[in-house]
Amino acid sequence: MSIPYLVRQKTNLLNKAKSGLWYAVIRKLQRRGGVNEKELGELVAMRGGFNRGVVEGVLTAVSEVIETELSKGQSVTIRGFGTFQTALTSKGFEHPGQVTPGEVSVSKVYFMADRNLLRRLKKVNCYRIPLSYYLPKELLTPEILEEEKGLKEEGII
Repeated sequence: MSIPYLVRQKTNLLNKAKSGLWYAVIRKLQRRGGVNEKELGELVAMRGGFNRGVVEGVLTAVSEVIETELSKGQSVTIRGFGTFQTALTSKGFEHPGQVTPGEVSVSKVYFMADRNLLRRLKKVNCYRIPLSYYLPKELLTPEILEEEKGLKEEGII
């Protein structure tokens, strides 16, 4: 498995006089939302020998239970996967008594990946999507074009 990436120029917001440097950024190949619960159910069913409908049902139930527990102020940890927790927000007040329940809301739900999952993902290789697919022609040097030609001939891209 390899993770595809694009190369993008980012500007330095602190010193706009300097041109931005180039960085690798993730390319989201999927439609919005990525893999949905139905597709995830199929993938898990194929890998684990479970019925797809049962897996989808379990995923739906897990989602509902996570929501319920988070709404009670609990965090939810799934060993080997990670931890879900909420963050709260409110505007600032001059007196602690003014921070009433009506003034507080959930601002985010955080997910922190299990350290073993993160360690395994850090070992995954990355590959660059050919620059000629998305950069303007004036930025493509002869060296880049030659490299990409060689990759096409090898069947890599």
